[in-house]
Amino acid sequence: MQFEVEVHRNELGEWVAVAVAWGVQATGHTENEALARVMDALAQHFKTTARK
Repeated sequence: MQFEVEVHRNELGEWVAVAVAWGVQATGHTENEALARVMDALAQHFKTTARK
């Protein structure tokens, strides 16, 4: 599965990764950490939306 992710730094200096199509976002101290966390958040998002 492929999806678009935007990554940027916020005003606090944290990295923010956003899965654009689903509006899921996660932060991290590094870019890689933010990307890994957004993957976990997407997995959780897909599990909870599949149950509805």
